[in-house]
Amino acid sequence: MEKGNGGIADMGNMEHTPVVKEVTKYHMGKVHGNAKRNEEMVMNYLKLLANGIVKKRLSPHEAHIIRERKKRLENCNRFWSMETYEASHVRVLLRTFLCKDKFCSNCNQVKKMLLQNRFLPYMEQYKDSLYHMVLTVPDCNGEELRGTIQHMAYCFKTLVTYLNGNKKVKGVDLSQYGFQGCIRSLEVTYREDVYHPHFHVAVVFGNNGIGEKHIANQFSGIESRLFSDFETIIQRIWWLLVNQKRLTSDNILGEDNSFQRYSCIVDKFQPEDYKKLFGYMTKMYSEDNSRMRYDNFKTLYSALSHIRQIQSYGVFYNVKELNTEAYTEQEYQTLESYLVCKEKPVCSYEPLSRLSGDERYIVLKTKHRK
Repeated sequence: MEKGNGGIADMGNMEHTPVVKEVTKYHMGKVHGNAKRNEEMVMNYLKLLANGIVKKRLSPHEAHIIRERKKRLENCNRFWSMETYEASHVRVLLRTFLCKDKFCSNCNQVKKMLLQNRFLPYMEQYKDSLYHMVLTVPDCNGEELRGTIQHMAYCFKTLVTYLNGNKKVKGVDLSQYGFQGCIRSLEVTYREDVYHPHFHVAVVFGNNGIGEKHIANQFSGIESRLFSDFETIIQRIWWLLVNQKRLTSDNILGEDNSFQRYSCIVDKFQPEDYKKLFGYMTKMYSEDNSRMRYDNFKTLYSALSHIRQIQSYGVFYNVKELNTEAYTEQEYQTLESYLVCKEKPVCSYEPLSRLSGDERYIVLKTKHRK
């Protein structure tokens, strides 16, 4: 294989392109901080296991699952498989173990990056007609949380069938908005024993959009926000669906005070909305910025078990998520050249604690792409 200036292989003749990125000190610090936060989650799993066994609330199978999750979380990103080039003072990260736990600070960051990178090319195709919708329901307590989330998911699926025209309400024309598809993401915030589940939705409408915002209602707030006809219709439909009422023209468009609304906000999709759409399903901190308590952990562990955060419809339906084991972390600083070493590397598994304090080497992460 021919090589050009600086020993860099001719890109035209390469079957595999190595993408080399530096793992910066800032990034190593973040990884180390995530490991510290994970220690708190490990203790929560330990408490959950101990309390369940003592009070005989866990089956042997459930206890085994919690033990395994605790073990995986303890070892997440703890050891890195490395190739060391002693003469060049360079270490190349080959792979690391990720636990994929929803309470893991490492894996939550990885998942956020993967989701955004996976969906972004598809969303860019519709950037001129992409909107950010937020749907909420009243707060609930811990015992109600799982049922509330499941009911919201069912109601949203039903809402989509009306938006895409598979179901219709006589006298209410939703087809005029040209719904093409959406990506629905669940987020749960909390404070003490009060939980606020809500959906962030990236939705594609037709060229005419959602119309002019000219209506003030109970959700306008101190900023005197105005809503479009579409938003007020969805506010009423969402309330009717969640409260299991019939969808009729009179119920949706009428002035019957017994029919209320739930908050629905729709705006043009902005770059900062990606963080909201692909953010954490739940955070390690409450709404008042205090650390997650054990009671919150126990509630969220139960409520979010086997719950999907992301659901795609329409034009986004066939977009598949990537396997997180193929990646480690985000926010690497891209290098402008490829690493070419004549020396033979030494392969080893290195603990994170040793890597984060060792300034003798530059740590790189490489991935080959066809």
